[in-house]
Amino acid sequence: MRQTILALEPDWTPRLDQFVVGPNRELVDRLRHWHEAPPEERMIYLWGPRSCGKTHLLRALVPASRHIACETTTRIAADRETLLAIDDVHRLGAEGAIDLFHRYNERREGGMHLLVSGLCPPGELALLPDLRSRLAWGLVLRIQPLGDEDKFSALQRHAANLGLDFPDHALNYLLSHCPRDNNYLFGLMKTLQNWTISTHRNSITLPMIRTILDQQPGTPPCG
Repeated sequence: MRQTILALEPDWTPRLDQFVVGPNRELVDRLRHWHEAPPEERMIYLWGPRSCGKTHLLRALVPASRHIACETTTRIAADRETLLAIDDVHRLGAEGAIDLFHRYNERREGGMHLLVSGLCPPGELALLPDLRSRLAWGLVLRIQPLGDEDKFSALQRHAANLGLDFPDHALNYLLSHCPRDNNYLFGLMKTLQNWTISTHRNSITLPMIRTILDQQPGTPPCG
């Protein structure tokens, strides 16, 4: 099995109604009302394995300007905007973790909204202990990975979002011959979309997929 990852992001803005719910219906229903939630439900921590949909949900719920994708050098300044999403909190460095500790307190006291995502429950984060305890104060919601049928539905929906004519047998080929990482698969579909535009073709074919895969060097992402 080829273990390549494509460094490409979809050029569309995720919406909550595009998220394939699978076993996460209760979680999605709760997020659907997050903007109007009472103060005690405005601080939410989402956790789950890589590529389970955390970034999709955060980007669907806050404007792009209010979405922070964490790195070790990320700093988080104070502000008075109502919404804030902190993605991949486990990547934060020590200074960023202190920033988030203060931002959490400010937003909680001010009745503002904060949505944070990570790979594990708050108590297992390798971050400032006081920050771990703060993140556990609010709602802690786990995102369950999709099963095979739901993952197929997610690929179908993403193909439709990209305007691709993607036959079922071609989607099944992706699931059986490629890493089952959503970021990888969505990046591959974006590359295929570019291919159809440049070659003026209307439908994705197996030879087209094989050609694209043969052209991609690299290793799968981790973390």
